Amino acid sequence: MGKISSVVRRLLGRTTPTVTFKSRGDGCGIAGRNDFVFPERISLGDHVHIEGGGYFNGQGGLTIGDHVIFAPGVAVMTSMHRYKGATMIPYDEVDLLRPVTIERFVWVGMRAMILPGVTLREGTIVGAGAVVTKSHPPGAILGGNPAVQIGTRDMAAFQAMVDGGRFYLKLKQEQGLRKREVLDPR
Repeated sequence: MGKISSVVRRLLGRTTPTVTFKSRGDGCGIAGRNDFVFPERISLGDHVHIEGGGYFNGQGGLTIGDHVIFAPGVAVMTSMHRYKGATMIPYDEVDLLRPVTIERFVWVGMRAMILPGVTLREGTIVGAGAVVTKSHPPGAILGGNPAVQIGTRDMAAFQAMVDGGRFYLKLKQEQGLRKREVLDPR
């Protein structure tokens, strides 16, 4: 259906609009079927990868650092409805803006949600389905709803890879790295 739809759109003169971001670094890969709201308020660093089916609301400002990977179906929110002090119920016409910052080398798992005002610090891993409601320290491994810190990266090994330029997406693009399958003995 997807190929047929794109052919029909092309024949009818309807093509998918190009998304124009506030800024977009080198080597970014963005799959189709993502919804970018206020993309002119979204900044992407170098070698950012966004799988499909995501929702990225840049209304309050969204900054994504270098070498960040988003799995399919991720949602990032930078605004919310006002209910405290609202003039109507369940909420009113006011959008409360809270910028989101995602620092370098963050990996966000499938169907995770990042809520307004959160900073994901360098090296953070967000588990699949996690709902991140607050910021955590660098190298945090987050999971659950609401997300809590369930582990920490080995930051010495992490820093050694950073210092050595061991960046997956960049190396994949430059050297043609291919995925390997290894049975996990756990």
